[in-house]
Amino acid sequence: MQESRTEGMVSKEWIQATRTHFLDFLRTTGFPALPRHGERGLLCAYPEWLIMLIGVLAVKCKEKTYVGIHRLSTRSWQELCGQDVMLPPISESQLRERLKKICFKPGTGAGYIYQMFSPDHLR
Repeated sequence: MQESRTEGMVSKEWIQATRTHFLDFLRTTGFPALPRHGERGLLCAYPEWLIMLIGVLAVKCKEKTYVGIHRLSTRSWQELCGQDVMLPPISESQLRERLKKICFKPGTGAGYIYQMFSPDHLR
């Protein structure tokens, strides 16, 4: 199997360390946890922080397409979720929809990423 352009760009350790830093930052700043279940059933099975963290990984790997971001997230799913999310990988269409809702644009990212991480961390 041929290695993709982004596959070798980040290690499992980088993802785990970034995840820890990211979740600590969200807790410290009081980032609200969205309700996971609504009156009409499942509101959002995948937490907002996970979608945002996938965006951080996409920026680090310089991924420019939603399909590529989905491949990245699937490949790194266990490291991204840790013990907090016990669900199968999100579908590509669901991920694309959720990334659009947080104003994430492939190739450029979103403002929250650059507020939380130094440029050196994303190189």
